[in-house]
Amino acid sequence: MKRQLEHKKLLILITAKPLQRMVIETLTPRGIGGYTIAPVTGAGASGLNTGTLPSDSNVMIHIILSERRLLGVLEDIDALMERGYRIKAIVQDIQILPRKIPDAATGA
Repeated sequence: MKRQLEHKKLLILITAKPLQRMVIETLTPRGIGGYTIAPVTGAGASGLNTGTLPSDSNVMIHIILSERRLLGVLEDIDALMERGYRIKAIVQDIQILPRKIPDAATGA
């Protein structure tokens, strides 16, 4: 196998659909340009979210990043939570098969 697994972090953010843009704009200054967003429904402390209306819809944002970058992003998300925004942050250790093949001469 030419590619080796890389250790990364998976940050999953669950928030209300109306907060999606604000959350993404918070990530951008930290150099986060890649993410996946999916609509989600469910129930929790705030009640049932059916997705029928935009105000009753949640999104799940998946971000793969290094631990160093993760710490800064979590500080920003914590600041939003301190301001009263409803955001759930879940962190997992993962391994990914990178797209790029390391250069044999540099090992990078």
